[in-house]
Amino acid sequence: MPAETLTLHFPDIVRVAGETVQGYVDINVPMAKEDKVENVRVKLRGAIVTKLTETKHEVGPEGPKNETHYKTETVNLLRIDQQIWDQFSPQQASDIISCPFSIQLPLTLPPSFHYAHSTRTVVISYSIEVVGSRHGLFHANRRVRKIFSIVPPATGPELNATAALRQGWNGPWKPYVNNIELRHGILFGEYSEAKMEITLPDLPSFPMFVGIPFSCHVMTRTKPVHHDDLEHKGNKLFPAPPESPADIELVLRLMGHMRARGSKEELDQKFELKGGLGDKAALANIRITADEPVWTPSPDHKDKGSWTRGIRYDGLMSIPFTPTSSTETAEWHYMLRYDIDFPGLGNHLVLEIPIHLNSGCACPPPPMSQYNANVPYTYPLSSGPPPMMTLPAEYWSGHDHDWEEEN
Repeated sequence: MPAETLTLHFPDIVRVAGETVQGYVDINVPMAKEDKVENVRVKLRGAIVTKLTETKHEVGPEGPKNETHYKTETVNLLRIDQQIWDQFSPQQASDIISCPFSIQLPLTLPPSFHYAHSTRTVVISYSIEVVGSRHGLFHANRRVRKIFSIVPPATGPELNATAALRQGWNGPWKPYVNNIELRHGILFGEYSEAKMEITLPDLPSFPMFVGIPFSCHVMTRTKPVHHDDLEHKGNKLFPAPPESPADIELVLRLMGHMRARGSKEELDQKFELKGGLGDKAALANIRITADEPVWTPSPDHKDKGSWTRGIRYDGLMSIPFTPTSSTETAEWHYMLRYDIDFPGLGNHLVLEIPIHLNSGCACPPPPMSQYNANVPYTYPLSSGPPPMMTLPAEYWSGHDHDWEEEN
């Protein structure tokens, strides 16, 4: 059947759970009748698919051996059908007719998600499909499928926080601190110190994509040294604060669990965050302020003391990943992980901060009229549709999805 017999028109945007999705299908009626298409339906589908591969050592009649078990579990989330045409529909003047559709999404749908590991996969996926039904065992139905993504609507407080962040945060802040003792040598010498303090808006949840202001203050204190050592050695005086924001590694760590047929596995994946600390391409976006070095005489060392130095990085970071969620067979959350690698063995200053992500998006109001094929599509909110989440190519390929094909 030629592809132009059924043509789906459905805007490529992120959808919000609870909204009414609209579009239309162009049907070439003479070609559809020639191909014995009896009716045309629009089908919305969504599911959670979890897959596990388990290898167990088992003892059988022929002795011990390794057995591999493949487990798959599917939880259906969305199953809505809407017929838009059949062979008894009134004849139109044109051979090609445009059939609009309008379907409301359930409000409780979880966000689109894709996680793949060598032994486990989690996919939360959604699709819209146009099906031309043909009668008979040897007459396969005609299909046009399109995968799309969904985010849950933000709550009222989350929307207020999103607006406040966009306007420039003026609310309370929350500091997160960690410090370590350092040795330049391996087994000997006195300890120096390093401290990292990250300050973020004091919020229980952060919207994806919206710029989140941060302040990173790193302070170091030397072991007892001579006062002139700072002048003579400069940044070679251990431990020196990081010279560049690119010297601070920042990753977003996804953690969680998935289940399939009674088995449970952990989820663990790391993502680089662009535009902030650790990103060499974003140095111009970060404000750098160096502290004035402070000398503190040592009560235990004559003619010696410690130098305290510090540097502050201020900027914005954006997190374009799937919102935090918990479902029947999969749940995940996030952690920001900051890491500074000082010279010496094992001198890593690490600070981990749990962070909850939300969509930052309101559910659009119901449309005022049917979708008009002759008018360009306009999103019902002035803010526009949600930004596109970071989802791998595998999500859009549909390879790991569980599409039922029975009708």
